[in-house]
Amino acid sequence: MVVVRGRAPIRTRTYAIGAAMAAGAALLWRRLVPEQVQREQGILDARAVQRLYDQLAPSYDALASVYRAVGSRRLAERGMRLLDLRPGDTVVDVGCGTGVNLPALARVVGPTGRVVGVDLSPQMLARARERITRAGLSNVELVQDDVRGFAFPDDLHGVLSTFALEIIPEHDEVIARACRALSATGGRIAVMGLRRPPSWPSWAVDLGIALGRPFGVSDAYVQVRPWKALRRHTDGFRFETKVFGALYLAVGRAE
Repeated sequence: MVVVRGRAPIRTRTYAIGAAMAAGAALLWRRLVPEQVQREQGILDARAVQRLYDQLAPSYDALASVYRAVGSRRLAERGMRLLDLRPGDTVVDVGCGTGVNLPALARVVGPTGRVVGVDLSPQMLARARERITRAGLSNVELVQDDVRGFAFPDDLHGVLSTFALEIIPEHDEVIARACRALSATGGRIAVMGLRRPPSWPSWAVDLGIALGRPFGVSDAYVQVRPWKALRRHTDGFRFETKVFGALYLAVGRAE
């Protein structure tokens, strides 16, 4: 197992930046998200998640810019590289959302490869479809499905999930099924998302929750830890964090 952790010291200036970003996210949340969605609390069932992300779809990319500002895009790109995909491979993006990862995956596997984007929200997939149309991609397939019941394709070489499994309490089963599908090729799975750093004081954790609230994340999800499931179900496990432990990337090879 290879473990690479971010630097431990947490500077006041960084917290100030985080506070400003949390405030910005809260303002966007209040301005762009319907009041009914803002009232959702606790663990959301599939219908609530679909409703939330259908309503978020027009503003999702604007809200997600908060995370891109602290390096989430670079970490996702690193996760894609660590999948070690080749031309002709098949890869699944679990919880693909508006499809931000799809063009990069499509370029790696090439015209003979296959990219499958899976998401529960038809409105998020509509945005993803616009993205792949603009990019002129012919090797991307979009599937509306609950990832808890999604049938992973045969001859699978890679699975990616960014900011998706944190709101799926049954993430262990999703990861286990993905690994079973990957085992025939020895493929890899990469998961990126948010976590609660154990060393953070409570007020800093509150800032993190504020940043995640627009996406349905609350303190109710504190026990949803996809990286631990990945460590159980894969070999050659790699784990690294950014933003003082709040942003993580976990990668492993199916056994």
